[in-house]
Amino acid sequence: MSLNQFMNENLGVIKEEIIRAIPNPEFDSHAFIRHFARKFEINYIEFLSSYKLEPFRNVHAQIGRFLSEHQELLQIKDFGTVHSQNIFGVESLNERWIKTDAGSSAQLELSFKKTRVRGNGSHS
Repeated sequence: MSLNQFMNENLGVIKEEIIRAIPNPEFDSHAFIRHFARKFEINYIEFLSSYKLEPFRNVHAQIGRFLSEHQELLQIKDFGTVHSQNIFGVESLNERWIKTDAGSSAQLELSFKKTRVRGNGSHS
């Protein structure tokens, strides 16, 4: 089974038990991957072991692509990029996401940030 198929089959778990479990309304791909690896540890290791060259880069790129292609279903929105530590503790640029489900404070936070960015011309 491909990683994409696995993630599609576990879409509900990913949405309810990983994304909603992340405490902040805003998170990045590195944070998602850490939660994903904990929730699906054995599967994550199997996906990594299926690559001889750059297993982490290959698997993590697929995870990021899945998030991007399923934003509406996962109730998240791409919110630019941010530097954060990957699983090896190395800072690198990756995608930042914001939760968009009506049950979270993210909608309010998103509106506030858009207003602030438009209002003073700065980016944060």
